[in-house]
Amino acid sequence: MGTRRTRSTCTGLALAGGLLATSVAAAPAQADPGGSAARGCKPSIQVLETLPATDDPHPSPWVRRTQVSAIAPGPSSRLAVGMSSMVPVYWIGTRVFAVPVPAGSGSGRVADVNRSGLMVGQVSTPDGSRAFSYRHGDRAVTLLPGGDSATGINDRGVIVGQVWDPVRNRTIGLEWSGDRIRRELPPPAGYRLSFLSGVNNRGQVAGNGDAQERLPGAEFRVTPGLYWPADPAVAPSVLRPVDDTGDTYVTRGIADSGRIVGYQRRQAEGGSEVAVVWKKPDGPPVYAPWAPGAMGGTFEAISPNTDVSVGLAEFRYTAPPPEDSPEARAQYWTGSGPMRVLPGLAPSRYTAAFAVTDDDRVGGAALDAEGRVRPVIWTCAAEQAFVLPAVQPPQRRPASAATSEEAALP
Repeated sequence: MGTRRTRSTCTGLALAGGLLATSVAAAPAQADPGGSAARGCKPSIQVLETLPATDDPHPSPWVRRTQVSAIAPGPSSRLAVGMSSMVPVYWIGTRVFAVPVPAGSGSGRVADVNRSGLMVGQVSTPDGSRAFSYRHGDRAVTLLPGGDSATGINDRGVIVGQVWDPVRNRTIGLEWSGDRIRRELPPPAGYRLSFLSGVNNRGQVAGNGDAQERLPGAEFRVTPGLYWPADPAVAPSVLRPVDDTGDTYVTRGIADSGRIVGYQRRQAEGGSEVAVVWKKPDGPPVYAPWAPGAMGGTFEAISPNTDVSVGLAEFRYTAPPPEDSPEARAQYWTGSGPMRVLPGLAPSRYTAAFAVTDDDRVGGAALDAEGRVRPVIWTCAAEQAFVLPAVQPPQRRPASAATSEEAALP
């Protein structure tokens, strides 16, 4: 299906404060929309520590056990959060710390962190799944009342998440302030909530749900994205489109402008995914371009104010695959122009992105040359992101996808 030009990489190992940090030379130079070069930014791939554990025997970019899920805002911040071998952890610089969860707890993750360093997440405890908050230095997590999982926090300390309510036989959206429930977040009339995906600094919330729609002679299930305004007096709404295609729309993040990102899973194409941006909660979706050669892609996060979206581009190849062609790559989009990807730790090893900051740091995971999953942070990501040099398989574009002009997000 074609070959790609092999990129030469230079990996340097430096010991700083007893911590191992890995930097990989930037990929071919690209335009820098974030102005990181002017800020004196140094492009690198920071490899973070992991907890001592058995390596994942079947590492995959789609089965997430070790990753950076969020990075604290602010150019001076050295705090990142996520999971290591499915255990909730955080990093200060490159050093890993296990979150002090209740005794007997199992898997979990830290999902988000705000500017003041307050983290939120979920852990499986002997009493079931519990939402928690935590700050570095505390002796234990704070279990959030009534919550199974906390999925987002803003810089004002507003936390969102959900709980399964067996009495009402449905998932209930919750908003906390500190360690108390501030309000429930009911879905739009006729819909059921699946999960909340994030809250911005204006207090707007994005999430996901489903409903049974009825037309004369037909009934079908729809699974759109959902939106809650900051004002509790204003009703939540459903993101467009809502149709009978069987496609699933998933929201993953919401910027301070109200811009929402996620993806569409297309039923007609065997579940292939297309990265989507809703510029406004009441506006139509914009389909982002594919990375050259990709057969699908997602957006997993958006920066609060610079509107950079990151996620995962998926590739399929005939055997044997072309040289230096991993099955997935972290993708990076500024809202216009072609989709770019971020360099990896070794040729033909995958990368994935799940977090992005206004100062152009991207967090995620990457497979190293030994086949181990490493949590990573790309610094000065705009300078490292590059357009793949060739298209391998033919691209499939949704019939409703925007033209290149429409895909630009001014």
